[in-house]
Amino acid sequence: MRRPDPDALLDTTRARAGGALRIFFGAAPGVGKTSAMLRTARERFDAGDDIVLGVIEAHGREETERLCNGLPNLALAPRERHGRTFHEFDLDGALARRPAILLVDELAHRNIPGGRHTRRWQDIEELLEAGIEVWTTLNVQHIESLNDDVARITGIRMRETVPDRLIARARDVSLIDLTPLELIERLKQGKVYVPEQARAALEHYFSPGNLTALRELALRVMSERLDADVRQVMDASGVAGPWPVRARLLVVVEGRRVDHVLLRAASRWAQRHQAPWQVVQLTPLRDADPTTESESSNLRQQAEQLGGSWETLSGDDPMAELLDHAARHNITALMIGRGGAGRRAGRVSSEIGWPASGWRRPLVERLLARRPPFDLIVLADDDNPARRYRPRWQWPQAREWLWPIATTALAALAAQLLTTQVQLANLSLIFLTAVLASALRAGTRAAMLTVAFSTLTYNFLFTEPRFTLAMIQQDQILTLVIFLLVAVVAGQLAGKVRRQLGALRQSRHQIQEMLSISRALAGAADHDRVRDIALKALADSLALPCVFVESDDPAEAPRATAAYPGSLALEPAALQAARWTHQHGKPSGHGTQTLSAQRWRFLPVGGSGATRGVLGLALGDRQQPLGVAEEALVDSLVNQLASALARTRLVADLGAARLAEENERLRSALLSSVSHDLRTPLASIIGSASSLRELWSQLDDGDREELLDGILGESERLNRYIQNLLDMTRLGHGGLKLERDWVALSDIVASALKRLGSVVETLDIERHIAADLPLLYVHPALIEQALINVIENAARFSPPGGRLRITAEREADRIAIQVSDQGPGIPEALRERIFDMFFSGGEGDRGPQGSGLGLAICRGMIGAHGGEISAGPAAWGQGTTIRILLPIWTPPAEEATVGDGVENASESGI
Repeated sequence: MRRPDPDALLDTTRARAGGALRIFFGAAPGVGKTSAMLRTARERFDAGDDIVLGVIEAHGREETERLCNGLPNLALAPRERHGRTFHEFDLDGALARRPAILLVDELAHRNIPGGRHTRRWQDIEELLEAGIEVWTTLNVQHIESLNDDVARITGIRMRETVPDRLIARARDVSLIDLTPLELIERLKQGKVYVPEQARAALEHYFSPGNLTALRELALRVMSERLDADVRQVMDASGVAGPWPVRARLLVVVEGRRVDHVLLRAASRWAQRHQAPWQVVQLTPLRDADPTTESESSNLRQQAEQLGGSWETLSGDDPMAELLDHAARHNITALMIGRGGAGRRAGRVSSEIGWPASGWRRPLVERLLARRPPFDLIVLADDDNPARRYRPRWQWPQAREWLWPIATTALAALAAQLLTTQVQLANLSLIFLTAVLASALRAGTRAAMLTVAFSTLTYNFLFTEPRFTLAMIQQDQILTLVIFLLVAVVAGQLAGKVRRQLGALRQSRHQIQEMLSISRALAGAADHDRVRDIALKALADSLALPCVFVESDDPAEAPRATAAYPGSLALEPAALQAARWTHQHGKPSGHGTQTLSAQRWRFLPVGGSGATRGVLGLALGDRQQPLGVAEEALVDSLVNQLASALARTRLVADLGAARLAEENERLRSALLSSVSHDLRTPLASIIGSASSLRELWSQLDDGDREELLDGILGESERLNRYIQNLLDMTRLGHGGLKLERDWVALSDIVASALKRLGSVVETLDIERHIAADLPLLYVHPALIEQALINVIENAARFSPPGGRLRITAEREADRIAIQVSDQGPGIPEALRERIFDMFFSGGEGDRGPQGSGLGLAICRGMIGAHGGEISAGPAAWGQGTTIRILLPIWTPPAEEATVGDGVENASESGI
């Protein structure tokens, strides 16, 4: 038994959520899927289960109709199509009935238009989400991932397909099978199709060759499904494998040239057994070996080209790591090189300074001694003695000599000081402390040197006879032997702890680095920022130049758009490799099989068949190839970069779509406004002018003045509309500049009322402006225009003879201006929308209120001065109050009386 896999337990929990799906699966129509489903349903119905027939496609078969008799069923829903009435599965009726088990035949069926979904499998997904268990039928030719294979076999491409995720979601898949001859015989007897359809099917689809190939496809689907189920059960229950359900090969390599032979042999074995295979490289917890790192990259590429996957295992005990990996992946066969196994054991043990032959048995022998539950395939490799690996002694570095000497000297000094107070046997604990200190600070080899130095020092200085290496007392010999054994074991354990601690620190550093990069990429808003963050992070981590190559137009050749550090120019050969990677979506350049004589290695950035760019790494500048951790960092960063670039592109596309939609809406509203609101005053002007011209002699002076006043009033109205359009254009394009001046609010109000004389002459105007208000530091013409728009809007909705109140007072560091009318008021839900462009009280541009730009312009003008504008109910119970807040500036003392000439400034316009 082993620890259950949390991910497998989580998948099991997810599978139980919602309703269960059971699929009766077959290789072709007519094998008896519907009949088997109905017979199973009748058994469950007789046992007392709540079973309902949702829809059963009998196709005129009497046997199927007899099996339906006696089972409750849902009424089908009628659908009208081209003047004919069809009957389809009633999804709403099934959701209302909510049976325990619902039978819905033909999962790949296409629904008649008019229902909720276009495909029946979508109906079933909704039933499953509602918690209803569904039984259905499916043929192998309707599986989406096999659509091309079925088309090549039968010559017919299926249009009704089912996504593979639905099959993976199924709790049970029951295979219903018949031999090709039995199925053809059923077809001839009319048990599958009516005679006319049966003859056509026999001539085309139901040939023995087609049925045999489809049957093999169905068996392969079931094999993959059963294999996935077995692995999930093993992972969730913690059962130690392997279970020999399906052949799985694991290949062990070291990073040598002869391992290429091992990979080719593994590929041939996997093809013969139709088995997936995986390559693992055993790496002890120590510094990377430059002699194997360069070859590991080539081995990884070869394994992926041959169809295998690659993984690196790190640990102090290679066999334990290997057995655990094999158990987790249900490995049934392990392939290893005969010479390589012994060499790997030698390399692992050479870390502590001794040859493998004297320290640990070869890995093959240890695996055989453990009697593993899988087949062990030992491949004989090159037996040339000249090429045979010989473990080399690796002399400790200076630091590894310094720590043993220093700690042994300190331990000897401390023991000398305590020799009169502590027994001889207890003095060995001081030297044991020196061994542990050396192991934790300098590693296992330094600890073993400390053991040797401490043993000699302890014997030479403290055992009798002193200052010699001879020993005459048996108890002292036993003490020294026990110290030596304990020191060796403790040093080994302490060195192992140090290596594991170093690995954990490195892993934590990588996780923190990737987390910080992920956060930076997630916070980047645009394409250029995402690209620059990824380049800088990768260049800093690997200490080499990086470049990004992309093309804005698919028809154009890609070019280098960014580089770090500084600006880099790619030579023509490097650009050729980058273009090849961009076109084919595969790595090229240094360390690959394509255009390898390059300084750069180019990696495609993208997913789902779309290359969004090419990332270039100057790996030729490094003396050593990328390590395992660095390769993982590059792969992870490339994937994150692709996701971030896809996100920024989606955001940009969404923003462009929204902008285009908004521009189109504004364009339509503007055209509607111009066509309606400008046409009305123009029609009045034309009519009045025509009357004056044609009836001048027949009109008296009063009628002439009235027509002239109408022309003047409509012209002023037309001028305000055009001014509003110009102001809105300036606000939208940032062309409105503030030319501030000190001015009194009372002067602005007076000027605005004067310009609106004909508009407000029928109203009772009340002005309540506090006398102690400070001067405003504003653009006088803009604030005046904002007040004109607000007052005109209030006058338009006020009844004749109504009151219009204008108040102004100081509120803290702002001046509050309120314009109240006695109109119908504004509903609370619309009080914010009235400041939107082209909003005119719910009637749009067809209403009599105008273009709907006035209050929108007010908000822009007031906002440009740092103020606010809002709408609310009038204080006297009926009507609306528009409230404007403007900030107060402190005027210079010499300009305290500024305020003259405001009318002239306001009359000049914007």
